[in-house]
Amino acid sequence: MTTGEKIAALRREKGLSQEVLGEKLGLSRQAVSKWESDQAVPTMDNLVELSRLFDVPVDTLLRPDEPLPDKEQKSSEWMKLAPDGFKITYSPVLTKKTKWFIIAVALLLFVSVIGNLFSIGYVQMLQTQVENLRLRVEAMSAQMQQSGAEYAPAEGQTEEDALSDYDIAYDLKYSPNKTVTTTLELSLSARPKELNPDTDIPKFTIQSAGKSWTCAAILEQDNSYVGSTEIPLRDAFTVYLTLTDRESGTVRNLLLETLSGISNEYRLQFDYQWLDEQGEALLDGSAITSENGSTTIRGWLQYRFYNAWSDQFRAYPVKCRLILREGDTELKSLEMSAAEYNEENGQYYAYGEPDWTVLKSFEDLELIAEVTDSYGRVYEWHIYDYAIEKAGP
Repeated sequence: MTTGEKIAALRREKGLSQEVLGEKLGLSRQAVSKWESDQAVPTMDNLVELSRLFDVPVDTLLRPDEPLPDKEQKSSEWMKLAPDGFKITYSPVLTKKTKWFIIAVALLLFVSVIGNLFSIGYVQMLQTQVENLRLRVEAMSAQMQQSGAEYAPAEGQTEEDALSDYDIAYDLKYSPNKTVTTTLELSLSARPKELNPDTDIPKFTIQSAGKSWTCAAILEQDNSYVGSTEIPLRDAFTVYLTLTDRESGTVRNLLLETLSGISNEYRLQFDYQWLDEQGEALLDGSAITSENGSTTIRGWLQYRFYNAWSDQFRAYPVKCRLILREGDTELKSLEMSAAEYNEENGQYYAYGEPDWTVLKSFEDLELIAEVTDSYGRVYEWHIYDYAIEKAGP
């Protein structure tokens, strides 16, 4: 069973609707629906909360080969009776076996790339997703070992239903000359149901995988607090409005929202194909020939850019080049056409027609697709031809 199927089965066993389960987790019904249809993966915060709610280990939710325990098995695994008659509840923990399982999945995905030309970009994305999940599992495990509980704001009680309105807006900022090259610019606003501007000291708190950032919260005329800041790019983070009483020092942490899948919104995925004169895919490898120490590259090349993991297509290609390289030396280059957006499938396309011959064997060369996106980030993808002995990985 997939993680989504397990969540659906456990929810029905508990007699909960998707809407009720979402309310217990502070999420929408749509978020739960996406989990159960495997269109999205719960964050580690939500996985731990689900494991506690359903009385199953996190391992069982993550691993497709791990069956759901029956009720008697749950009782023996999760509850023990102490000598003095008190019941001790054991919280789910993540084991080393889970980490090795995730690493093994990443390796298997990498191996599967071989022999599948059109799935290269897709599999690379899966590897990144698995690696992000592994890092988040490790971070959550470390937190739970240190504190014995789910990560929460350092001080004060967390309140999940204390706001009448809020908004979280963000955009990527890329600065190649800075130490942290890729950051998120955040604009935040929150309107508390209970407002005490004379006694509260307000600030916004952003937390992700044990890291924390804060920024000033300014009270506006509409009784909402606003603030802005910049943090390193994170795949997931949680935002609070933190209110500290001036006299007593009591801290209230008003939960805005936990966001995930952020980095995917700014990720470009890529594939390519050679076309014949009629615009049909050229599958026989005739666009690249290499014999007698000479290489010829001639044909109509199509780049395709897409985002398979996010509804938000925030980054798009602005400059595309085809480069033939020997080591660090650029032998040939071609400016591709400007990338055009296809509204029907939500993808970008660019085209070029190289006509190159060089007195070099193709096994000594690199054919590179160089793409600059709308944030100034430069990507490089290798282009291979499987009709030549030196095919790509």
